[in-house]
Amino acid sequence: MLRIQQELKDWQERYRKYSTQLVNTDTSVSSTVDREMIQAELKQCEVKLSELFERLQLHESDTRLLFHTKRHIMQTENQVNTAQLRQHLSPNQLLLAYFLYQGKLVIFAVNTEGLIIHENPDGMAQLEYLLPLLYAHLELANRPNQKDLSLRPICRLLNKLYNLLITPMATLLPPSSGYLTIVPYGPLHNLPFHALFDGSHFLVEDFQINYLPSSNMLSPMDIQSGEQTAHPVYDAYHADTRRAHDLHLQKRVPVKPPLVFGYSDNGHLQRAIDEAKTLATMLGGECYLERDATIARLYDQAPGSPIIHLATHGHSRLDAPNFSYMRLADGQLNAIDAFNLRLQGCELVTLSGCETGLALVGGGDEQLGLGRAFLVAGAASLVISLWPVEDNATNELMQIFYQHILSGESRVQALRAAQCSLLHRTSSDYTHPNFWAAFRLVGDVGPLHFRNANVPFSLD
Repeated sequence: MLRIQQELKDWQERYRKYSTQLVNTDTSVSSTVDREMIQAELKQCEVKLSELFERLQLHESDTRLLFHTKRHIMQTENQVNTAQLRQHLSPNQLLLAYFLYQGKLVIFAVNTEGLIIHENPDGMAQLEYLLPLLYAHLELANRPNQKDLSLRPICRLLNKLYNLLITPMATLLPPSSGYLTIVPYGPLHNLPFHALFDGSHFLVEDFQINYLPSSNMLSPMDIQSGEQTAHPVYDAYHADTRRAHDLHLQKRVPVKPPLVFGYSDNGHLQRAIDEAKTLATMLGGECYLERDATIARLYDQAPGSPIIHLATHGHSRLDAPNFSYMRLADGQLNAIDAFNLRLQGCELVTLSGCETGLALVGGGDEQLGLGRAFLVAGAASLVISLWPVEDNATNELMQIFYQHILSGESRVQALRAAQCSLLHRTSSDYTHPNFWAAFRLVGDVGPLHFRNANVPFSLD
């Protein structure tokens, strides 16, 4: 076992070295052959890393890395029946879970009153038609020099998706500013439900919306108190996370400050540096920029950090989801790296980059990618993106998000407030969903505890 772990570590370092070489290769002086040689080495590293990672999972049946082969057991042990779930839902909360089967779209709606099921016999065909059109409009809005974009075409699409996915359960929707928890399925994992349009409002304008990654991870969460009674992911994989937090309180262990990384990718993303500096000042956090923003430092500093914010370039690898990454100074922080972070007790991880929330849907609707890796590593909640994000809009959205966090608002309301702030600027291009809807919250919804880190704990 130790030999496999050491071999995995060695190949990870080799992979980082080649990925850094490829990024730093000057195409004006380096031949195509040189780049092809580096790419071949990277491919070899990916094959070897995937093999070692799978072997490690097969051997470590009693650790957090083995979640694939334990999935059936954990489904049985942690499954929450409808009656149990209803007891922990708030009166102003609706949970919508989706399923696709034999061409049908099935919607499960759960609130304190009970469970309602709706079937649309040709729902899958409608989604196969509408979703590519939506993503094409979002991609168009992301192109340079796209000014004065009309909202009408994309709002029409978002309205059609609203009618397909929300309208069948519209009578069950909570009152204004109530809670809406979304459990997507299959291609719906990449859909920004919070941007669905009812004809006059986007969904996020009316409700506080969070996401759970899959239906087998449903666990009760006490929305009313804002306290976590069970986390949908790490309850299934490592219940010691909550115990570690409680131990912090009991022993009065000082909480570390938030951790903020900013890397401009050789000057291509100055926004990332500006964002990191601003947020580190706001949060009173430790800030590491450019050459100091390394994977090695993240491994060293992450344990005990209540908030981790990474502002850098992100890239989704749906062909090899374990190698989806965020770029740091010493290489690509990929999903395999993230699995090995020690994030027990970390309340929030924000991956402020492009496509950090995109994932490959595996067997059993399991999400494979960066987001899943951070959750398994112990993060209680994630803010992640579904498509390439615009620099200035992202910078503003993050500042507003953390301002609301610092004022004591819940994570879900803070993100909602930030998104609404941008979409309500009628004199700005930011009203288009491309600019404000890319990010979504996965996991815990409540306020953070770290704000009280400098106040002596009371055990009375």
